[in-house]
Amino acid sequence: MLTNLWYVAEWSRAVKDKPVQARLLGQNFVLFRDKSGKVNCLSDICIHRGGSLAGGWTTKRDCVACPYHGWEFDAEGKVQFIPSRGEGAEVPERARIDAYPTQERYGMIWVFMGDLPESERYPIPPFPEFDDRDKWRPIETEFTWKASVDRVVENGIDIAHTSFVHPGFGYQEMAAKNRIAKMERSDIAGSSSCVLYPPPMQGNAGLMRFARKDKAETHVHPGFYLSGHCVRLHIQVNSWMEMIIFDANTPVDEFTTRSFVVQVRNFFKWGMFDKGSVKRTLKVFAEDAHIVEAIAPHHLPESLEHEVSVEQDKFMAAWRKVRKIHIEEKGWKIDTRAMEPYRGEKAFTIPSPARRLNPELRWALDTVPLVPPLRPPLQGVSRSDDKRA
Repeated sequence: MLTNLWYVAEWSRAVKDKPVQARLLGQNFVLFRDKSGKVNCLSDICIHRGGSLAGGWTTKRDCVACPYHGWEFDAEGKVQFIPSRGEGAEVPERARIDAYPTQERYGMIWVFMGDLPESERYPIPPFPEFDDRDKWRPIETEFTWKASVDRVVENGIDIAHTSFVHPGFGYQEMAAKNRIAKMERSDIAGSSSCVLYPPPMQGNAGLMRFARKDKAETHVHPGFYLSGHCVRLHIQVNSWMEMIIFDANTPVDEFTTRSFVVQVRNFFKWGMFDKGSVKRTLKVFAEDAHIVEAIAPHHLPESLEHEVSVEQDKFMAAWRKVRKIHIEEKGWKIDTRAMEPYRGEKAFTIPSPARRLNPELRWALDTVPLVPPLRPPLQGVSRSDDKRA
């Protein structure tokens, strides 16, 4: 699990007038809206006696109150009121918890899980089609995997598996014809263009079978973004029908991933077809989960020494390279093994921007340990590549 990235914590519609708990990177956080409607995110640990702020309430001070003793925390994580001391009483400088930047995009609440200043943060992945309601019809759904987020993302961009895992998307006998036509990678994202030969489409009262002939050449464009661990799958059904599946994959913990999924389509844009779109999307995720949750080892291997890869795996290799850069050069990987001896005895939190701005403060909570980088970042070296099969 990596820090210093944007992740989706919850759907916007789920956070209204009460605090909501969200779990990311193995830690608990509280989301709450202030009077202006802005969503705020704090570590969900009251530094008084460890109460969960998500079980509390919002107050007239625009704070979230701990349900245990009523301590009120503002949007910056600072305690503004301690009921047992009375109105106007001094609040200790250490009485604060970590607060995290938030943005709402695509119907989702994005939270920056790290301490980088704004100028150094990677952007939230683009999804311009979401706001173009004249052309695209969106549906939302979600899926929870008993799998690590690195495996989930790799599965999402792997075109070769469709011939074997998804009967609605591929034929086993066409596996050798499916190909990656183009691929590009930067330090934070990757994209590819692929050619597949799938069966006719199903659904929408049988109308979809007329959209594409059996084994017709079909162009599919998978992409990934490190921020949000997002997967974007753009499918050109035919010359005029397209759909895009955009999923932000949040590591709940080492062994659980929550996918926030938005699909947009430029055809059959009436609401009567939404339920079928959701059903088919979840069917695909369930087919993948049956395989991914049984993969060994649970996490992506640190090297290819114990795997055998072929040319059809090169886009998955691009995802692994991007991860490796941020583990080995930047040192953003959480060291979960180092925390294991303290399980149930000590609470940790993700470092926030305020910690970097206030290094002299004695914070009550320790931040999660990170795996030290193996080498310094390369300066002035571009890793972009454009490969054509």
